[in-house]
Amino acid sequence: MKYMTKEWYETMQKTSFHLLLKVSKKAETFSEDYFKKLYKSEEKAWLQLHEDASKVKFEDIFPEEFHFVNIDGTPLDSSEYEEAKRKYFEMREQARLNFMNIPAFDPEREKENFKQTFLINVERLKKSLPDKILQKVADIRVLALNRASANVKKEITAYCKANKKAAEKAMKTYWKEYKKNFKDNEPAFTEKFNFHDCKIISCRKRGNDVVITLDNSGGFTDVKQIIFKNCSILKQDAPLHGAIWLYDEIYKSGSGYEIHVLLLKKKLIDFIVTTADVKYK
Repeated sequence: MKYMTKEWYETMQKTSFHLLLKVSKKAETFSEDYFKKLYKSEEKAWLQLHEDASKVKFEDIFPEEFHFVNIDGTPLDSSEYEEAKRKYFEMREQARLNFMNIPAFDPEREKENFKQTFLINVERLKKSLPDKILQKVADIRVLALNRASANVKKEITAYCKANKKAAEKAMKTYWKEYKKNFKDNEPAFTEKFNFHDCKIISCRKRGNDVVITLDNSGGFTDVKQIIFKNCSILKQDAPLHGAIWLYDEIYKSGSGYEIHVLLLKKKLIDFIVTTADVKYK
C-alpha cells in the first residue's frame, strides 16, 4: 500500500477516543470511591441497553413485506424491483439465521462482557494515547469509562482530530492519483471491487490465475469469488485464510493493473499483485 498503509491504519484507529468522553471534575484527581460508583453506573446502563436490545423482534428490523423506491422517490422498474426484492430476502434469511443464534439476555454474562470490554479499553488507551496525555490522566480506569477532566478531554480531542485529518489527507491523495491515472476510463471490474469487511476463506493458484474465495456475509457485496487473471503475487506477508479485507488501492501496470490490499488477521497483512484483469463469481 502506498497511502492506506499499516501505519495509516493504526492512525485511523486513534481518531475517536474523544467522541464519548464527558467532562467530570472528579476525574481531575484519583479516587477509588469515584471509580467504583462510576463503574457500577456504567455497568447498569450497559445491562439496560442489552436487555432492551434482547426484546427487539426480528420482524421489527426485517419486515416480511418488501418496499423500495429510489432516493429521488421514483419507483424501480419491474426487473430492478424483483432483483432488489430477491437480494433483500436473501439478506433477510441470513440475518434470521444469525438472529436465531443470539443467546437470551443473561445479566451475569453481560456483567462479564462489560468487564472484559472495560479492561480492553484500558489497555487500548494505554497503548494508543501519547505519554504527554497519559501523564495528565489521574486514573486510566475512569478514562476508560469515558470520563475525563476538561483539560484531558481537550487534549485527547485535538489528538484525535489531528489523526483524522492526517488519515483523510492520505485517502484524498490516493483518490486524486486514482482519478489522474484512470480519468474517465476506469476498469470495468472496479464497479464491484468493494470487499471491505469480507473474510477470505481461501487464496489459491489456478494455472496463471489467483482465486480468492470470500465469506461476504459481513461485507457489502454479493461477490463470492475474485479471480485475478494472469496474476503474479509481488508481496504477501502471511497466508490469507481467515483474514479480513480492509482497504485496497488500484494502479495501472503496463497493459494490466497492480492491486494493493490491506488485510487484518492477527496482524495487518500487505497483499500486492499484478493482474491482467479481474473477474468475479
